[in-house]
Amino acid sequence: MQFELKYGETKGIVETHGGELVSFQDKEGKEYIWSGDPAVWKSTAPVLFPTINLLKNGVVTIEGREWAVPKHGFAKYELFTLTGQGEDYVTLTLTQNETTKAVYPFDFALSVTHRFTEGGFETRYVVENRSGRKMPFVIGGHPGFTCPMAEGEQFTDYVLRFEKEEDGRHLLCDADHLICGEETSDLGEDHRTLTLRYEEFDRLDTYIFAGLNSRSVELIHKEHGHGIRVDFPEMEVLAVWTSPGKHAPYLCIEPWQGGPAYADETGRFEDKPYHVSLGVGQAYSCGY
Repeated sequence: MQFELKYGETKGIVETHGGELVSFQDKEGKEYIWSGDPAVWKSTAPVLFPTINLLKNGVVTIEGREWAVPKHGFAKYELFTLTGQGEDYVTLTLTQNETTKAVYPFDFALSVTHRFTEGGFETRYVVENRSGRKMPFVIGGHPGFTCPMAEGEQFTDYVLRFEKEEDGRHLLCDADHLICGEETSDLGEDHRTLTLRYEEFDRLDTYIFAGLNSRSVELIHKEHGHGIRVDFPEMEVLAVWTSPGKHAPYLCIEPWQGGPAYADETGRFEDKPYHVSLGVGQAYSCGY
């Protein structure tokens, strides 16, 4: 099922399958969300919960037992239920079921609210622990944005500009998508600007920045400065990705509270960097 949102002359669509925002159009009808072309990448803005990316050996250890949570968690595959709605917002909620309990042994409620605002939108997550013990998880967004954003432009006409000066350090993943080290990329003379090159995504797959000074980034045309800004004030990791080898017209800017598994990690959920351990009856909120 789909829901249409409006704010002034902007409009968009939210899908109950996965709780994804699948369209955001400005007053001129320009689409800013990736189309979800299955020949390239079939998603648009999936919700990553309760894990992000692949797990070491395909499992995570919770309470002494191994659980095979799928890549990026299970929320993206599940059908959410409508729990709140207005002209400019919708709240969709996922609770545990037989499928989720088979890979993650907790009772929970995950609510996703997409709200249109002046000049943009906000996506906010609320996770509630309805189990009788602490519940560890990570959560993140994976929105894909059209890039280039106008006819006659190229992907390489755009840059990613950080809010503050950064050192360019980002985490590296091995062939199994496990974090195995780090390297430093050139952010230009201003120490803020990452030039977008397809060959770098072919090599790296994903830029994963942790410990940033910035809490916002801009995806903008390097000449005229038009583009978008993504704010992530509560999220501690930022991933930047487009499908390697596809040279596709989109870029994912992904705020995460958590991240992929490390090649040398214990496998215990409670040892994962940036994870959230939610107490009994507690709720956690974050968004972008």
